[in-house]
Amino acid sequence: MIAAGVTAMITAMGLARFSFTPMISIMAKADVLTVAQAGELASLNYAGYLAGSLFFMFYRSYKKLTWFYALYAVNAVTLLMMPFSENYLFWAVLRTISGFASAGMFILFSAVVLEHLARDNRAHLAGLIYTGIGAGIFISGLSVLIMTGYTGWQNMWIVFFIESMALFPLCFIGSDREYASSKTDAPAETTPMHPYIYFLGTAYFFMGAAYIVNGTFLVVIINSIEDLKGFGGYAAWMITGLSAIPGIVYLSMTAGRRGYLTNLIPAYVVLGISCVLPAVSKNPAAVMLAAALYGATFLGIVSLTVAFSRKLAGSHTTFAVGLVTSAFGVGQMLGPVAAGYSAQMTGSFSGALLVSAVFCAVSIAILLAGCSIYRRRNVCRS
Repeated sequence: MIAAGVTAMITAMGLARFSFTPMISIMAKADVLTVAQAGELASLNYAGYLAGSLFFMFYRSYKKLTWFYALYAVNAVTLLMMPFSENYLFWAVLRTISGFASAGMFILFSAVVLEHLARDNRAHLAGLIYTGIGAGIFISGLSVLIMTGYTGWQNMWIVFFIESMALFPLCFIGSDREYASSKTDAPAETTPMHPYIYFLGTAYFFMGAAYIVNGTFLVVIINSIEDLKGFGGYAAWMITGLSAIPGIVYLSMTAGRRGYLTNLIPAYVVLGISCVLPAVSKNPAAVMLAAALYGATFLGIVSLTVAFSRKLAGSHTTFAVGLVTSAFGVGQMLGPVAAGYSAQMTGSFSGALLVSAVFCAVSIAILLAGCSIYRRRNVCRS
């Protein structure tokens, strides 16, 4: 079940969502896409992701795997269709649909795995499936690195489609009847939601706007460095993916012992450093370190925040998770388009990266401000 979940995350996020990051540089060199347009397409993908997140959180589906396999096909088709036109509006529609489908795949398969593991009292292992996102990022970077110089951007999208379809059998786990949620009425909502959730959600909004600048433009930023032109950005993207795997495992597995905030705040600090380094230094070692620090933290923050929101939710789990996810979604919609236009006007991403670091600091300040207001040990030491 965990292996199937890892594979689902490779396809839903690593290939369908994050493969666009290394492709921006390739498509820009082919003069079919500008940096500003890339930011717009990324924002549209995240808008679709936000819509999909809200839809599948509030839509009570008892056929999770049926939905998942249908969305898998939709996402594969969006990858296949990308090279069939150079029309910007056509790409905009495809990336928006892909974002919606990716969100559905992510939420539905996560729920299937969690339900299965919870019955075996192993729910704490569910976070391991998110290592697939890092693996997918690595695969997308490696694929582009291998194909660069041998084929055009069109064939690269087709390769992503082929990889997605090749992985499909590993996601097949049979009927979802065994894993379907009970259709009995939910218990009355009696446990109140802790108001700290609003501080967590606000901090998560700024994190969404901060992390997504590197998440969208990291390859372009590093490929612009003279000593790393040609391959550096793709290698850095692979480092990001590889670093994400141990980062998620460590942050997820230690949160129960050390507490969510004890892990979240240092993770925000490291994420901010990963934004500052490529903004102030063109040294190859520094920017590769930034890629590693970025990968080791951003997905871990996502996992920790969602888990923490569930703990604060009381009997309002759907609302709490929807709240923080919506805040995050709005932030990551705004970040790419603002960074893309800023880079096009100034000729550099340094300004956007420094603003991202400031946003990480703002997130930390908000989390600590909430702790100063709600001094209960069970919140600030959660």
